[in-house]
Amino acid sequence: MNLEKLLNPRSVAIVGATEKPGFGGDTTRNYLQFSKDLDHLYLVNPRGGELFGRKAYTSLAEIPEDVDMVILCTPEKTILGLLEEAAAKNCGGAVVFASGYGEVGAEGKIKEQLLIETANKLGIAIMGPNCGGFANYGLGRVAFAFLMEDRERAGNIGLVSQSGQIALSGLDTMHYGFSYVISSGNSCNVSVEEYLEFLVDDDGTKVVCAYMESVKKPAALARLLDKAARKKKPVVLLKTGRSTKSQELAASHTGALSGSDKVLRAMFKRYGVIEADDIEEMYSLALTFSTATSLPKGDRIVYMNVSGGEAGVTADLVDDFKLPLAEYNPETKAKLQSLVPSYGSVNNPFDMTAGIGYNTPAMVEAMEAISADENVDAICIDYTITPQIWDQTIAYMVKAVSIVREKETMKPVFWLPFVSHSRHVESIESLAAAGVPMLPTGLYGCRVLRKVLDFANFEYQPFTPSMVAPVGQTAKALSEVDSLCFLEKHGVVIPPQATAANTEEAMAQAKILGYPLSAKVDSPDILHKSDVGGVKLNIRNDAELCAAFDAIMESCTKAKPDAMIHGVLLKPMLELGAEMIIGVNNDKDFGPMIVVGMGGVFVELLHDVQMRPAPVNHQEAMEMLEQLVSYPLLTGYRGSQPKNVQALADLLVSISQMASQCADQIKELDINPVFVTQDGVSIADALLIVYEDGQ
Repeated sequence: MNLEKLLNPRSVAIVGATEKPGFGGDTTRNYLQFSKDLDHLYLVNPRGGELFGRKAYTSLAEIPEDVDMVILCTPEKTILGLLEEAAAKNCGGAVVFASGYGEVGAEGKIKEQLLIETANKLGIAIMGPNCGGFANYGLGRVAFAFLMEDRERAGNIGLVSQSGQIALSGLDTMHYGFSYVISSGNSCNVSVEEYLEFLVDDDGTKVVCAYMESVKKPAALARLLDKAARKKKPVVLLKTGRSTKSQELAASHTGALSGSDKVLRAMFKRYGVIEADDIEEMYSLALTFSTATSLPKGDRIVYMNVSGGEAGVTADLVDDFKLPLAEYNPETKAKLQSLVPSYGSVNNPFDMTAGIGYNTPAMVEAMEAISADENVDAICIDYTITPQIWDQTIAYMVKAVSIVREKETMKPVFWLPFVSHSRHVESIESLAAAGVPMLPTGLYGCRVLRKVLDFANFEYQPFTPSMVAPVGQTAKALSEVDSLCFLEKHGVVIPPQATAANTEEAMAQAKILGYPLSAKVDSPDILHKSDVGGVKLNIRNDAELCAAFDAIMESCTKAKPDAMIHGVLLKPMLELGAEMIIGVNNDKDFGPMIVVGMGGVFVELLHDVQMRPAPVNHQEAMEMLEQLVSYPLLTGYRGSQPKNVQALADLLVSISQMASQCADQIKELDINPVFVTQDGVSIADALLIVYEDGQ
């Protein structure tokens, strides 16, 4: 859907305009107060006459020119007819405030579907219904139903919100500047994804920010996130839905570990999206990216404090959020030592004392020396700017920051306060003019800084997700034998194996494979074999093999009388090592997702997994492994021998490539456990669930 006439209209009509309070009156007041180019604004009210000193037209048909966009401040029952009238004026966009659609139940959903069909037929992009409207601050079009304080709001943050109140929160907060603010409501024939892509493409938008409740167009989301990642344009998203209640039942561990919300967040991580945990963090992240004129090329920071107490608090906070403390080179340390009084500390965090804080030239010298250090990527000033009171320390420090930021070689600077209250306006404006973001306080500030640094140092590896429709709607589980054969057929190395329908065949195969052996029930109907006595290990000779065969058949037949049992699967015993799980879950929206984590009996207990859309390359596979809490177990924890992590990453890449190539066949895959030793990796078990006719 083309959004040009909706979001960048030349001519606008407000239908239902009135001087009375309510949607019609409030929207008209906002438009008249905050918009530019009122020559092409038309007020429509069936009574005609005059409103706010302007002519009121009795209908859209009476307007003397075409109308790009209409703002409909009228009830639901009038909307379809008004859209027909608007189409006759070559209208391409409409804001629909009316409620009573999909948000109210089955009857409303029918009305919303009719609205969509009508708008699509007429070629009109609808914002809403049940929305708050929008503002284009660059062009000067404010089509909002919320009354707002009279102040400047133009800037470079592009905001999309499926909640009108959350959009209003940003508009009501000082110091935020927007290119667009879009309260999308039900997003009937224009999706949130389409608004986001519009903002990614918009040169006046520096950072894209959104509150999302659902994803309607997965392919469009992937496309716009790819576009933003290639441009290195920050996308800050607050996405609700962390609850596991909506997760579909899954036959494998992998399916249970990768619900739809986790899949979406894995996609976000793959594209470098900055996820916010709440509204405060979302807006703080947006403001930080909006203000910063440059981002650090690493995450080593020097924290400059005026007191030892604040330096101690800072040290604990940055440790909590894994923010590395920069280590000065000897020259920098000597320079700082010459500037700070004897009772100060040139450690990091840097207790510069009031001796530097009250001395602008000294602080300039200190910051320039720190910035010139090759071991430093950024500086963070940790000090609370109080409201209204022009404390001299603040004045000197803000001036020093403004001076050093005039130099192009100066590394990025951030400001972190400790106490939350209103800020001294002139200080904030001076810092913003110098490209220095004011972070939120303490915990929030460090969390925001961590995410900003992660984005700044994110290296995007372009890829195309395998969004391929499966060949069938129903799925079936393969036996371990067939699962392993499928893997082998697609280039994955598996251990030697053989099947036996009776004890004679088992002993014959044992002569080929060699003892010791493992024996497992061979059945497509028994997914978790150990639960029903279907596994015997460390079989050392023919006698033990025959006993194991009989015990497996008896136990499994008793536990699963209706199961199809072919016999047993025999494999040489594998060298034990760290137990990991590698899995695939073919998400209905985003295609196959590759999962890796701690395996064996711990997979459901600890849920220590990382997930990415397939395929991944070796670097991405290593990053997944390194982000596991259990990663130290692979690298020689407490004197244990380091495992072959590179081989594990190679296997992860191989499985992800297979998953991508077979996206039309594979529904779920569990390889659990994968034994990781010093010498390599070996697959101990596999469960593959394929779509019918997908083999």
